[in-house]
Amino acid sequence: MRRRALLASIPSTVAAASAGCTIGGEPPDGTGLSISSPAFEASIPVRFTCDGAGESPPLTVSGVPPETESLAVVGEWLRSYDPGTIWTLWNLPPEDPLRVPADRPNEHRLESPAGARQGQNGEGTVGYRSPCHETPGENEYRFTVFALESAPDLEPGADRDAFDDAVEPLIAASNAFTATYDRF
Repeated sequence: MRRRALLASIPSTVAAASAGCTIGGEPPDGTGLSISSPAFEASIPVRFTCDGAGESPPLTVSGVPPETESLAVVGEWLRSYDPGTIWTLWNLPPEDPLRVPADRPNEHRLESPAGARQGQNGEGTVGYRSPCHETPGENEYRFTVFALESAPDLEPGADRDAFDDAVEPLIAASNAFTATYDRF
């Protein structure tokens, strides 16, 4: 069971004592580090969902701390009982700004950005899984960037647990943005 699912299943008083976990929880202050999408702010356009083309959104990372050796990104569906993974990317170059183009192929290794790797989403396939919630309400999605002290030792196609284990000890800074997709 993943740490996030475990923490979500225990009472809040116990979970509060376990605070400090950065992956799956609230990210620490990014000290200038930011992530956004030039295609949307608060609402995800249909193009990037299962009701459209299902393309991965373009992302822009800026304010990268100078000591950063690598960047990683995770996209999550913020359903109440356990966040669902929609995208994991790592070995992103620490460029400032870093631009991740839209419509990344669902492949283990990407040519752009150079050197990028993708892992499994919550459906067990590699690459971006477009937002496609089936019930009203749970419509929030979060994209988090991690500035890392070094590139994670992680094989392309890794699952979310392996991503969390490899990335968490390397985090120097992180930040996130949340957007909604209103299907209903």
